[in-house]
Formats: sequence, structure tokens, C-alpha cells
Amino acid sequence: MLAVARQLSPELAARALDTAAARARVTVAGSLPDPTIRAMSDEMPRTSGPRQNMMIYSFEQDIPLWGRRDLRRQVARAEVGQMAAQAQAAEAELVERVKVAFARYYTSHEAVRRTADLHRAIHGVAQVARERYARGRGEQQEVFRAEVETTRVATEIARLEAALRSAQGQLNALLVRPADAPLARPERLRPLPDTRALDIARLAERARGGNPMLAADAAAITGAETNRRLTDRNWYPDVTLGAAAVDRGSYGPTGFQAWIAMKVPLQWGLREAQAREAVAQAGAARARLEAREQQLRGDLAETVAGFGGSRRTADLIRRQLLPQAEALVRSGAAGYGFGRVDLATVLRAQHDLADFRLQLLAAEFDGQRQLAAIERLVGGDL
Repeated sequence: MLAVARQLSPELAARALDTAAARARVTVAGSLPDPTIRAMSDEMPRTSGPRQNMMIYSFEQDIPLWGRRDLRRQVARAEVGQMAAQAQAAEAELVERVKVAFARYYTSHEAVRRTADLHRAIHGVAQVARERYARGRGEQQEVFRAEVETTRVATEIARLEAALRSAQGQLNALLVRPADAPLARPERLRPLPDTRALDIARLAERARGGNPMLAADAAAITGAETNRRLTDRNWYPDVTLGAAAVDRGSYGPTGFQAWIAMKVPLQWGLREAQAREAVAQAGAARARLEAREQQLRGDLAETVAGFGGSRRTADLIRRQLLPQAEALVRSGAAGYGFGRVDLATVLRAQHDLADFRLQLLAAEFDGQRQLAAIERLVGGDL
């Protein structure tokens, strides 16, 4: 499913095209501007005879100096790095969403199955209640109570089936399929790592090298610093080289002109404002990186703590509560048939067992969701 989502995602396709466009801008940034070609007619009056006409054909080329073209290419390359990192971040978010959607699909499917088991169990209790009433060993009220519980569980199954269809629709949407497209029965959840292996310091160190948003911020800093150096070069003028041919027609020989021109940086206020803007942008980029790192450490600490709690909760339910509840159900079902246990106790034991199973599914889903979040933050699977 992850491979299909990566291949068909329109968001990732758009990010890839944005990155390709940024790579093309590297060539644009380092190119010379288009030259200017002029054709001019110059007429001069004469004291006698016709007016003298000259045609002048000129060619001008602006040439950036002081390493500006190389700096512009570096700024464009930094933008490529930023766009590529953002594409990786989009892919990481997509992977997280697919992992969470699959976990929701699995737990919804299992919730329906477990509740169907409860429905069959209570239906069996209702059958025993009817048999006891037919033999005169039970009360009609017990039959009605068991049938009401059977219907109530049936309504819960209908609600869980709607949640299952919603989970299927979410997963199909991520796979770019129709919402009602069929899906195979989920086999199992991904195995969870041991909580002792999730060291916050080690995860934070891995995130500094693997988190794509940190890479995007680092590329933004590189671009801002290069742009600041480029702005400093604006105090030095570029030059314009020009050449022209003068066609005097029948009035004289062809002549030639050549010149060099440059802009004088008299707008000091403009350049000072540009310099302040570039410095502020570079400082803002560094501040954003620091804020991102701080937020990343906080998110990792919160998510790892939540993962540990979900893992311990699931282990307690699986190892202690479920065996105890199953033993209580077996004991209650056997005792009710002989009249040693009342119906309310049997129904309560059945509901407790079903509730513990649903709580286990909820804890497993939380663990999968938090694991997917941790892997997005560190930039890869654990």
C-alpha cells in the first residue's frame, strides 16, 4: 500500500514537478540577460541638396560582475534543496497517513469481529435463558433481558460496521481508489519496537540528520545567507558593453562605435534597505531552524511517552485482564446453566470481556499511530 500511495499520489507528483522547476531555475539564474539590438535612423539637414540620412545598428550586452551570476546559481541551488526536502516531508506525511489509516482499518475490522463474537455469546445466553424458562427453572424477565442485550449488541455492530466503511474509504482515498473499492482482509499490525529502545537523545540526533523539514530549513538558511552576500555585491556596478555600425550611405564611409557603460549606485537608501532585508531574512531562517529543532524535541518526547503508555496498557490488557475476563466468562456461563449464577452476572462478564478486547484494539491503534508519528519525525522507519 505504501508503494501504491507513493506512485499514485498527486501531491507527490506536484512536489516532484516543483523540484524539477527549481532545478531549471538554476540555469536561468546563471545565464546572461538577453542582449539589446537597435536600428536607428539619423537624418541631418544640409544647407544645399537633400537631407543626409544615416543608419546606426547597435548591439548591447549587460554583464554582471563581482561573482553575481555564481551567487545567483547558489541561491537557486539552495531553493532546489529546499523544494526537494519539502517533497520528502510530503512523502513522510503521506507514509504516516497510510500507516495510521491501515491501523484504523485493521482495528475497525477486528472491532466488528470481536463484537460479533459478543453477539453470538449473548445469543447463546439468551437461548439458555429460554430453555431454563421452558423448564420452569427461570423467569420470563431473564429471557426479555437477554433478548434486549442481543439487540443492543446488534446495534453496536451496525455502528462499528459504519466506522469500518469509513476506515476503508480513508485508506482507499490515500491509494487514489474509489471510496467503496474492495480491500483485502487485514492480516496483522506492524510489530512495535521495545520502549527501552526508544531513547529520546538518540532519536533527536537521528531526527537532526533525517527530518526533511529540518533539511528544508537548513537549505533556506543557505539560500538566505547567499542572498545576503549577493545583496552586498549590489554596491558594485555591472557593466554594459556595446558596439554599433554606422551606415552613411552615399554620403560617406561606414563607421563603427564601441562603448562601455555602468550604472552608478546613487540610490543608497534602496541598497541599504535591501541589505537590511537580506540580513533579516537570514536571521529569520536561522530562528525558524532553532524553533523547528525545539518543537521536534518536544514532539518526540510527547510521542515517545504516549507510545510507552499505549504499549504498557496493551501488555496489561493482553497478559492479565483478558485471561481473567475469559476465565470469568467461562465460569459464569457454566454456573448459569445450573442456576448457580444469575443472568446479570453472566451478561456483565460477557460485556467486560468485549470491552477489554476493544480497549486492547484501541491501545494497539494508539501505539501504531504514535509509532508512525515518531518515524515521521526521525525521517525513517525504526
